[in-house]
Amino acid sequence: MRAHVRAAGLVVAAVLTAAAGFPAWGQELYAYVGAGLRPPVDALIEAYRQKTGVVVKTEYGGSGQLLTRIEETGKGDLFIPGTTFYTDKLKEKGGVRAETILVLHGPVLAVANGKADQIQTFADLAKPGVRLGLGDPAAMALGRTADEILDHSGQGDVIRRNVTVRAATVKQLALYVVDGNVDAAIIGASEAAQMPGKFVVRPIPADWFQAEYAPVAVLSISAQPDAAAAFAAFLASDEGLATFARFGFPPARR
Repeated sequence: MRAHVRAAGLVVAAVLTAAAGFPAWGQELYAYVGAGLRPPVDALIEAYRQKTGVVVKTEYGGSGQLLTRIEETGKGDLFIPGTTFYTDKLKEKGGVRAETILVLHGPVLAVANGKADQIQTFADLAKPGVRLGLGDPAAMALGRTADEILDHSGQGDVIRRNVTVRAATVKQLALYVVDGNVDAAIIGASEAAQMPGKFVVRPIPADWFQAEYAPVAVLSISAQPDAAAAFAAFLASDEGLATFARFGFPPARR
């Protein structure tokens, strides 16, 4: 009898929770997430599941690719790209119900361990024979930032001749360096922080680029906007931002 009473109580609590607009245990959300943000977002999704029972299913990829996916499928609840550039594009089409800026991230130059003596400064990327990897500006935020950096370096045209690959995600770029497919690549500082010792990190002058801000957006097409907004609020909470910081993403200024 006691077990039946307890079970009935849980059902009532779930109904009241749903009626109040809070996430219900076992509810599912769908989020499109920039690939470079995967480690902290994965950790936060699991923490949120343990707290609320809400399951957040994800699709990871380059932010530009995900923007196309949202428009193609017409489904989903949240968009967490590497920069507001992509949520701004979605806003122009009325695709964003609400947006919160979460964290910022800047780039560094990752140099293969075996090429550290040859590439000691950014200017060394202009040397003949250097193989450089950059992000695809159409697919990811860091690709646009990399082109901005090359333009400010004063040697953009020469260095671009040494670009041998354009990747769709930051993870791909980092692996290209680790595996020796390129000698160097411009990647996110957060990615470098997650792979200590895998390559040598060279700084990039701060006045050569504008730091990118990663947001979370509740999509206008979401069928459960209250639950999506609750998860977005969790990402922006002190606990959420501390998790992002642990993976190399400092919080945006409030």
